[in-house]
Amino acid sequence: MTAHIGQVMVPTPPEYRDPHYALHADGTRVERLEDIVRKRAIATPDLPAVIEPGRITTFRELDQMSNAVAQALLADGVRAGDRVSYVGENAPSFLAVLYGTSKIGAIPTAVNFRLAPPEIEYILEHSSPTVVVLGNGLDHLALVANAQPSVKRVVTVAGGEGSIAYEDWTASVPHEDPGFSRDPHRDTALMFYSSGTTGRPKGIELTGANLGQAIAAMHYVMELDTDCVALAPIPFFHVSGFGLAVVANVNGAALLLRNPESPADLCRILLEHSVTHAVAVPTVIQFLLGLPEVREADWSKLRYLVYGAAPMPAPVLAEATAVFGCKFLQSYGLTESTGGVTMLTPQDHRPDPTNVHRLKSVGRPMPNVPVRIVDPATMEDVPFGVRGEVVIGGSHVMKGYWNNPEATAAAITKDGWLRTGDGGSMDADGYVYLHDRLKDMIVSGGENVYPAEVESVLTGHPGIAQVAVIGVPSERWGESPMAVIVRAPEGADLTEAEVIAWSRERMAHFKCPVAVAFVDALPLNASGKLLKTELRQRYT
Repeated sequence: MTAHIGQVMVPTPPEYRDPHYALHADGTRVERLEDIVRKRAIATPDLPAVIEPGRITTFRELDQMSNAVAQALLADGVRAGDRVSYVGENAPSFLAVLYGTSKIGAIPTAVNFRLAPPEIEYILEHSSPTVVVLGNGLDHLALVANAQPSVKRVVTVAGGEGSIAYEDWTASVPHEDPGFSRDPHRDTALMFYSSGTTGRPKGIELTGANLGQAIAAMHYVMELDTDCVALAPIPFFHVSGFGLAVVANVNGAALLLRNPESPADLCRILLEHSVTHAVAVPTVIQFLLGLPEVREADWSKLRYLVYGAAPMPAPVLAEATAVFGCKFLQSYGLTESTGGVTMLTPQDHRPDPTNVHRLKSVGRPMPNVPVRIVDPATMEDVPFGVRGEVVIGGSHVMKGYWNNPEATAAAITKDGWLRTGDGGSMDADGYVYLHDRLKDMIVSGGENVYPAEVESVLTGHPGIAQVAVIGVPSERWGESPMAVIVRAPEGADLTEAEVIAWSRERMAHFKCPVAVAFVDALPLNASGKLLKTELRQRYT
């Protein structure tokens, strides 16, 4: 079998056994979210689905929990096509709401709990959910949720003014599966919200077919089975964190819900719980290698380390391979492409002096995922090695942006190609290399930060006349936002500390600038376009 990459036909790597769909334990296709927990509860009812400190949730229990959520939603008047928002950290309740919402044909909408209240308010206003479920420690958002005209019910962990406790909400309803099944190709199965270059979050609609095909490669390559424990530190409101959770559920693996507080804590958790599959950014792996206890430990249980957000330096990979002895995997994709569309496989990570340059790539396109590098102006393919824009085709491409046909038309061409806005090139073997980000996106600790969104907020400060946000190197996070500001006359005495404090009141902290530079004027070209490249050279 071959995969189409631009005008090149690249042989499918032998490690891919089925390029189309992941399969349930009963051999049927994974193309409906609602079927994942149904079928797994039949196949392995007593195996752990989720492991938390002091608590294990089996697949049977997770299925029953999702049935209760489905019935509670029906009692609240939620119907097929309605939105149900979940705002909270990774928890069994997230999965119960995900699957329970799907079991009545409604659309689960995952919202970033790290966002500031005004940002969450905008997302709720835009998506118009009927029910909002708030996770642990987020009761203060009940007021924000109740202010939305569409909201009929707000659910919190403990209950309180304006909300009902989660346990009370699901206790008085039958735990029977409503039995609804969606059209996997036409119905929206899930919605994520991701910030865009316009500064406003967009609702990304994904279908069951999108999800079923997107997880197929990970489903087979990662060798997950019922003996596996997958550490899930990435929030489920990210398509990568969500993908890991779903792949683990499909294969009957246990999800370990722990948030390591330090590299030493991560080491302890990995060993204590015999984790087989872990996700970490390269900087964290590098920190781990600096711990004496890591080098002395027995890592025979660890099968895979999955990384992303940045390439793995060859010396770090060589050292990590020697210490951990496991397989390494990297992938590239967007929420709009239902997650990963390329993969740097374990085979690509094997020490080989002739292929070391490939470690700077994000791998080759997965089977049946057309990936091209085009001239952004003409959409024509560029030659191998020439930089252009990465565009993605095929069944991974999102259904569209919720209630935003203009943005959908700008992102997806008439012939179905998703414009990523990422600059890249491709070699003759089909390996994709990312270069400059056409959208200027900053990746900070695995979180995507869009400068336009940060700039939009900062320009609301009366003391700021102009601002440009760039990414600067961070030893801890890889990159962090920095603001270059031209003061307004009324902001002559504006300080760096005041700007940072002001932004932290209005945005998630990972989006806020960590440093501020004040200048008399921003660099512009002859046509008045901001020269961010010059700013990066100056400040990085």
